[in-house]
Amino acid sequence: MIPKAAGRYASALLDTAIDKDILDEVYEDMILLQKTIDDSRDLQLFLKSPLIKKAVKISALDEIFKGKIQDLTRNLIHLLSEKSREKLLHDLTRAFVLLHKAHHGIIDIDVESAFELDKDQIKNLKSKLEKSTGKTVDLHLSVNDELIGGLKVRIEDTVIDGSVKHKLSQLKEDFKAATVE
Repeated sequence: MIPKAAGRYASALLDTAIDKDILDEVYEDMILLQKTIDDSRDLQLFLKSPLIKKAVKISALDEIFKGKIQDLTRNLIHLLSEKSREKLLHDLTRAFVLLHKAHHGIIDIDVESAFELDKDQIKNLKSKLEKSTGKTVDLHLSVNDELIGGLKVRIEDTVIDGSVKHKLSQLKEDFKAATVE
């Protein structure tokens, strides 16, 4: 769950990046920040520590990302630090990536299958999902052999469970209900 404050900063950053015509560059900055924070437990603790002074955090972040990010992104990091909100930086990057995808009409869809799908199956599935959602689909595939067969698709908060495991579970419940009557 992304905090509302991080979402507001991300939204403002997106709007400003669009206005300045540097949306793709800022998107790359957010990916870099996100990966850097994800890869460093020390940096995560550093950002969250209330004991480290603002100036030290700003200086350290400037040094880490020197020459690698846009001035707009650097200014945002400074603003967050000055307001003692640098702990929101990681959530802000995630929120920005989601907003960027939405801006470009891209939707993330998670698909679990009982077996690894081949290229043609993936292509057909992606095509059908794009047709049904009206958006460009970014598929995230995983294999779950417990499904026995079929697919389990998650589109935002909606799950479409077409797995054999689910169908067997429904059949079992139907049999239980029929024996009770």
